[in-house]
Amino acid sequence: MERRTRRPRPTVHSATVHSIEDLSPNVRCIRIAGDDLKSIAWSAGQKVKIKVSDWLRSYTPARIDTDHGWMDIVFHLHGNGAASQWAATATVGEAIQFVGPTNSIPGAEGVPDWALFLGDETTIGLAAALLESLPESVHKLGAIEVDAEDEGAVAAFGVPLSATVRTGEHGQALLTWLNNTTLPAGSGMIWVSGEALSARALREALMERNPPDIQFKLKAYWSSKGHAHRKALEKEQAAAAKA
Repeated sequence: MERRTRRPRPTVHSATVHSIEDLSPNVRCIRIAGDDLKSIAWSAGQKVKIKVSDWLRSYTPARIDTDHGWMDIVFHLHGNGAASQWAATATVGEAIQFVGPTNSIPGAEGVPDWALFLGDETTIGLAAALLESLPESVHKLGAIEVDAEDEGAVAAFGVPLSATVRTGEHGQALLTWLNNTTLPAGSGMIWVSGEALSARALREALMERNPPDIQFKLKAYWSSKGHAHRKALEKEQAAAAKA
């Protein structure tokens, strides 16, 4: 019988909370710093897993500076999960551990003429990472759907996207924004992320337009119907991409 090769255990990195910035009532940026960050290879769209106590939770760094040894992570303080509760009570100087980075959602191949990003408040950091990895010559557009009280978070973090306020079902404001938007001409890069059902609806709306010469990447961060539902949708999207 062929023996399975054990995967090497991921390296656990140590750091401390360097600074905390509240971008809005429910969105917070935490800068984590330490010497371990000076030796990390990172590309935009990769994720890390924050380790506190006995749990690991995945987050996409918005920015990493390996020269000075820090990374910024944007947290949505929804109050339901362990990571959200930690982020809401974190203090400067607090020790923290993480593993990674590992691949999550890739950046663009080559340099497109334009890039579109659609997501919700859980994807502000991802949007910053992906869009800031592109040259200034690339036309950037898109929207982040947020609750009314968090409308200022997108501009506060310097993300060059519109903030669209949630008024009905999750994702409906993004669909309205998309329906009122004409896609630019030329080669394009489209990223869709956030809540799983919303991301799928946005993908279908975009594919109905059959835009020519585009790259398309979708990554559901969470599902209103639970973790298992999100994983099922990921498999569905992977199968569709291969078809």
